Amino acid sequence: MDLRPFMVAGLLGIVSQAQTAPAQADPFFLPPEARAYILKATGSAPTTQTKLQDLLQTLFLKRSEGGIGLVYDNTRTRTVAEVWTDGRANCLSLTAFFVVACRAMGIHEEYAEALNTNHWRKAGGIIRYERHVVALTPAPPHNDLIADFVPELRKRYGTYKVVVLPETRFRALFYSNRAVECLTDGDLDAAREQAQLSLDSDPKSSVGWNILGVVYAAMENPAKAEEAYRRAMELDKRDGAPIGNMEALLRNAGRVEEAQRFRALGETVRKKDPYFHAYLAEEALLEGDVAEAQNRMRSA
Repeated sequence: MDLRPFMVAGLLGIVSQAQTAPAQADPFFLPPEARAYILKATGSAPTTQTKLQDLLQTLFLKRSEGGIGLVYDNTRTRTVAEVWTDGRANCLSLTAFFVVACRAMGIHEEYAEALNTNHWRKAGGIIRYERHVVALTPAPPHNDLIADFVPELRKRYGTYKVVVLPETRFRALFYSNRAVECLTDGDLDAAREQAQLSLDSDPKSSVGWNILGVVYAAMENPAKAEEAYRRAMELDKRDGAPIGNMEALLRNAGRVEEAQRFRALGETVRKKDPYFHAYLAEEALLEGDVAEAQNRMRSA
């Protein structure tokens, strides 16, 4: 099964409204005590860049030394409030925290996806295409700054290939990631709820529709799964994940001829998907075609 969560993000008006929501209702709510701490830690910095650097250093400074003591933890996607209390985050949670903290300081900060740092990972029976998100401080024309999981600011140009993500898309990715985590844990009802929250945030998110399809497939509702996969493919024709999921769904239902059409489409779209080639290699071995299997493994 192949799905594409983002590990893996902004419109100032939207985030300003979100900050007035109760903490329990908004995963990006910055607790008042965190806001006060951040303003105190960065208040003496004279420039935007020094404020950003002070914030980053404070994030990673040990708690025993007065910092937040942030460490990387990809076991689950935390809210901004949980990052503050736990001192743990994956790249999605860190980016959310950093962006809302910057905006609390009056600094224009954007969510962004770093396109050149994405990778594939298999967790149990789920194949995850994990994208990496970062916080971006615009400084045109060539001085944009990136905050990543290191205590120093980095230059965007020459290091990162990024695309800025609107607030709605980043929120959708946040919930999509949580849906995948619930799915991995076997909590299908929670997975469906998180997938729906993703689509409530951004109804045009192909990732959200694909993950909803995976959830419905796991819930043994093939009609709903097919509907979701088709919607995902309509929204992003370059996304190979729903194509592969649709092929598997149709093949399992005995609709082999239809499945083959999606196999052919997948061959074109999923050239860089290592697990797709590994699957084809395994299939070739079962058919006794060792040469084809070796060729597929080289492609993977």
